[in-house]
Order: sequence, then C-alpha cells, then structure tokens
Amino acid sequence: MRLGKWEHVKRMASLKAQEIANALAEDGFVIPEGLTAVALHQSFKRSGEAGLVILAMGDAYWTLMHGDAYVLCVDVRRGEAIYAELEAYALLDLKKAAETTSRYVDFEFGNLSFVVYAVLLIGVFVVQARYGLIPLGRLDALAIVDHGEWWRAATALTLHADVVHLVSNLVAGLGFAFFVARFFGAPGGWLLILLSGLSGNLLNAWVYYPEPHFSIGASTGVFGALGLLTGIGVWVALAEPLQRRAMPRWLIPIFGGLTLLGLIGVGDGLVDVAAHISGFICGAIIGIIGAVFQPIFIEIQKNGRWVALLTVSVIAAVWWFAFSAA
Repeated sequence: MRLGKWEHVKRMASLKAQEIANALAEDGFVIPEGLTAVALHQSFKRSGEAGLVILAMGDAYWTLMHGDAYVLCVDVRRGEAIYAELEAYALLDLKKAAETTSRYVDFEFGNLSFVVYAVLLIGVFVVQARYGLIPLGRLDALAIVDHGEWWRAATALTLHADVVHLVSNLVAGLGFAFFVARFFGAPGGWLLILLSGLSGNLLNAWVYYPEPHFSIGASTGVFGALGLLTGIGVWVALAEPLQRRAMPRWLIPIFGGLTLLGLIGVGDGLVDVAAHISGFICGAIIGIIGAVFQPIFIEIQKNGRWVALLTVSVIAAVWWFAFSAA
C-alpha cells in the first residue's frame, strides 16, 4: 500500500468519504458493495481507536486489510457523517498531543561530572586542615566588601566544617544537580550551579556587611541548584500556556522550592540561613534567565569538554587568587 498518497489525502479536510474511497480504489483496493472507506491506519491500535469512535456513534464498521494497512469501512449511507466525526476526533487528539509536548530539550549525560564534584569536595576536605585553607578561603564579609577579596565567594564553596557537613552537601548537591543537568546539560548545569553559589555568597556577604561574618560550605551552591530548578519551573509554566490550569502553574515550583528550602535549609545557629536563602534567590533568577535561553545550552553541550574545563579552571583560579593574596 502506497501510504504516501493516503497521507496527502488525509491532510485535506475538504475531502469527502467517497473521495477517499476513490483514492484507495486507484491504489487497487476494492471496497465491498454498500460500504465506503472512512479511515486508514498502519497501526492496529489507532484503527481500534477510530473503531471505538464509530461504535460510540451507534454505527457498525468493518476492518479490512490492504497490504500492511487497516482500512475502516462503514455503511455508505453513513460515510460522510462518520468521516466528519473521525476528523473531529483526530483534531482533538492533535490538540491533546500539543498540550503534553514541551518545546524544551531533555539532555542526556554521563556520570563523570558528578564524580568530579565528589572528588573535588572530598579532596579539598582532606587537605584543608593541613594547609590552613579555611581561614584562607572562607567567606569573610568584611574581606570581600572592604578589601575586594571576591574569590572567597567561590573558595568557600569547597570548604566544610566536618564529615557530616561534607556528606550532606555531597548527597543534596548530586541530587539537585542531576535535575539541573537534565535541563541545561551537565557542563552548562554545573557552570550555572557554580555561578549561583558564587553570586549567592556575594549577596550573603552584602547582607551581613558591615558586621563580621564567616561561612563555609557548598550548601550555597546546593540551594542555588534548588533555586535553578524553581526558576526553570516558573518560566516553563509561564511559557507554555496550553499547560496552565485553574491555579497558575508558576506557583507550583515556587511552593515546592520554598518548601524544600524550609525543610532542609533552615536549622539551628550553626546553619547559615542567609547563605541558603541567598543561593536560592540567585539560583532562581539565573534559572529563569537560563530557561529563556535554553537553546544556547544545546550548543554548550556540543562543546561540553571545554565548558567543563572552564568550570574546573574557575575553581583553580579562585584558589590561586587566595594563595596569591595570603
């Protein structure tokens, strides 16, 4: 069966059932007397769905094989009405498909970047006491604002107080980063997480200034990743109006993000709540902007090795600045 001809016929909404039958006849298909063809499908499932539509109208139908295709035939007297109903059903089906289809890319990636993240944090934790890295690289509000030691906003992300602090940021960071990478790709996703954590720490220093304030930990970046996910959710809900419901969908990711922030981002006096909130806010803003320009990350993914090298180089560079200023 030459389905290319049928696909052309099927797209012409003005055709009548008899005209469809004529097109099939030209291809060598003989319709039994008293019947007319109203639908043709390559899929048995699709032909069954069309059959259910016909049955719902109270009419009978016959499924005939023509090559590897299924031809649905009905009483010739009911052909036009049934064909019109099938066309309406097909349009409704297309509309439903459009509502559930997103124009955003879902990236595939490997595990290497996640291994690098874990090795980096564990490696710095192992040597930080021996080489006095904490006073050298911790977030220091006065040093950042008064002396321009901006690199502390990044070096502080690699330092941790103890094993529990380290493990919690490893687990949460890997979890949130996985979903960020699904939307931005692993190279672009980790770069945005680093940017969210760095900007979050700068905001945190500004919030506390002129009071002295010290802070360490990757949690600002972790909550930056949570903010990225929230920003993504807000923009996608706003940009795809067909998926909106009675309650604005952009409220859902905000509620979800704030709930997680409240559950795991606020604690006793040892927790730098301002850092978590700052990372979340910066991440949300960056997430919205990134979602707007997601196609750019398709190109970034193509040059993933260079972007990953850039991210690692930034970490190396900020520590070079820290040692140079010591």
